[in-house]
Amino acid sequence: MTLTKYQRTCYKWLGHFGEEHVSDRYKKDLQAAHMEIRPGAYMSYALLSTLLVVVGSACFFMPFLFVILPMMHVSLSTGLLLMFLLLPVILGALTYVVILSRPASRAKVRKKKIDTNLSYAVNFISAMSSAGVTPTEIFKSLSKQEIYSEITEEAAWIYRDVELLGLDILTAIKTNIERTPSDRFKEFLQGMVVTVTSGGSLKTYFMHKADQYMWENRQVQKQLMETLGIMAESYVTAAVAGILLLLIVIPLMMIISGGWNIIFLMVLILMVVPLIHVGFAVVIRIMSEAA
Repeated sequence: MTLTKYQRTCYKWLGHFGEEHVSDRYKKDLQAAHMEIRPGAYMSYALLSTLLVVVGSACFFMPFLFVILPMMHVSLSTGLLLMFLLLPVILGALTYVVILSRPASRAKVRKKKIDTNLSYAVNFISAMSSAGVTPTEIFKSLSKQEIYSEITEEAAWIYRDVELLGLDILTAIKTNIERTPSDRFKEFLQGMVVTVTSGGSLKTYFMHKADQYMWENRQVQKQLMETLGIMAESYVTAAVAGILLLLIVIPLMMIISGGWNIIFLMVLILMVVPLIHVGFAVVIRIMSEAA
């Protein structure tokens, strides 16, 4: 990946410092995220961005505190003044954390996509192997199947190591084992290496793994459907029947007691009811993505 002009400037100024202070774990996170940038270059980009945020926010808040507010005859308490003074440091720290956490976050997203599509990709690999296709050609063909999402990228990197870097297929697979974020895909590749080195049949191994992953996928989908059924019952009870009951009972109680409170009803209808529906939607979305 070609560095932007800003990233090249960051590396020019802080590249040496970034190369010295980047950890091995962070290098693995960048590889797992498939972010094609040197760890030192990314670290220098994070450091310079943090410094710019600190300096920029300080240049904004200091004149506001010591020039504009005194001209308006506004005085701040000690707590507010301290908060504004520390705000540039806080913003800089947040910037640093967000930039550095991006590779791990992106690797986590890739892991989910790999695990979701693994059973279908292994079926494709099993079919190719049954036709007598070599592992190298299998990964080449898999790298062109965009339907398998991030597994396509994993296969492309394996084939790249063989075709461009001149590695043998086993070394390329072992290299990808070190950088893939998915434990399931890592276990699958390790099984390939063990099968080949022990003289086993890759065709049999692929067929066994295809059956295993499809069975596991069915179990996950079955569990998801059962959970969604429970959520549907809870939704009908809490968000439909429960709300209707409240909208009937509460006004009746207000009428009987003579203490009509229109604000309470507006809060219930305009805030509580929508929040309940949004809450159920968010929970179901999270459950679906996790599956």
